[in-house]
Amino acid sequence: MCHIGTQMEIPYLEYFGLTEKPFGMSPDPAFYFESEEHKKAFDYLTFFTSQQEGFALIYGDVGSGKTTISRIFLNSLDREAYNTALILNPVTDETEFMKELLKEFSIQYEPHTKKELYDTLRHFLLEEFQKGKENILIIDEAQLLSYEMLEFIRLLSNIETDKRKILHTVFFAQPEFLDRLKDPGLRHLAQRITVTYGIRPLTYHEVKSYINYRLFKAGSRGPLEFQDRAVRLIHMASKGYPRLINYICDRCLLVLYAASAHTVDTSVVSKVLIEESIPLASVKKTWREKSMRIYPLAGGAALLVILGMAGYHFFLPDSHRHFLTGAKTPSQMSAAPKSEAQDNSYAQNNGQTGAYATGMASGGASSGSGNIEIPLRKVVVNTEAANVRLSPDTNSQRIGTIMKGAILPVFAEQIDKNNLKWYRIVLYEGTEGWIASTVVEAD
Repeated sequence: MCHIGTQMEIPYLEYFGLTEKPFGMSPDPAFYFESEEHKKAFDYLTFFTSQQEGFALIYGDVGSGKTTISRIFLNSLDREAYNTALILNPVTDETEFMKELLKEFSIQYEPHTKKELYDTLRHFLLEEFQKGKENILIIDEAQLLSYEMLEFIRLLSNIETDKRKILHTVFFAQPEFLDRLKDPGLRHLAQRITVTYGIRPLTYHEVKSYINYRLFKAGSRGPLEFQDRAVRLIHMASKGYPRLINYICDRCLLVLYAASAHTVDTSVVSKVLIEESIPLASVKKTWREKSMRIYPLAGGAALLVILGMAGYHFFLPDSHRHFLTGAKTPSQMSAAPKSEAQDNSYAQNNGQTGAYATGMASGGASSGSGNIEIPLRKVVVNTEAANVRLSPDTNSQRIGTIMKGAILPVFAEQIDKNNLKWYRIVLYEGTEGWIASTVVEAD
């Protein structure tokens, strides 16, 4: 049976001229990008091995790169000086844990009883220590360890000489592991963790470098590009976590492939976020960008359209260009625009109340469909990112996102049952949406 991902992979790579998938979901040391946070985590682990202590803890949220760091750390250790064991699935009992540990340490003989397992492990550790080798145990997803297993692992660390620990354990865990360690019953383990470091997410600039680095490693040498504003949106949506960055970027490339395009802009990212139901996170602004202004002419009068600091989140849609020049959109040629009465009917049928205003102007055509809608006013988005709704209701479906600084032509206004004012705007491909007055201000 052929999976969809496999079917899509060949044209996906061939189309962009890539030698391999740049945004895979599995940890791959070959694609390791050393951010400042990952470097610090690695430095802490290096210090830990030099001090020959019992326990270290590296923690971070899901997708922060803990597993990748564990692989990089393991690969960095000199095999002549270290024996290493990596436990990927800590959901087990004491017997199975020791069997897996012996297997990782390449011990061929497999005892049968728990005592035989323990004695075999103890003999191996002492023998290797006498040869001058250190023994490193890495446990991934340590937050899944049971109370009993955590206590058992602490007891294993008691295998030691008169002066030194001979089994050094590194926990890689999610932040909730810290709460587990606050349990009074685990205080003896907590006291033995001498090195602790929490991995923070990537910054905007690191996300930009991360994406470009992975594209380069995958063989990209062509026109494939992620625009700065698109990267900004990816940073906001992913919160700077590499795994989610990979997921979003991979879906963006699929969208480009389907559209026979080579540039990831904010419209592509927005499409992915909507389709994959990925919410936006609020992040601090780390850069500034001057506003860009465009002054198109319509019937001899200059109409100002401003693409703000972060730019309109979508392409300047064809529908806007038609409104500004007085030409008809394809939808206007096939159907007459709604009248004010029809729009008021729409509001009433959707449970909305209050005033509604719309701007209309006479066009050059003599038929009823020749009316050309013009903006009532312009507003600028004053929050980090603003949601666009299908209808003027906070519970309505989100159909897009516009970033801070974007200046939008408003084609209608409406007040809902909660006395909140909404503005009707036009998104990509002529799609209409509504944005709340609480996230914009008059331009």
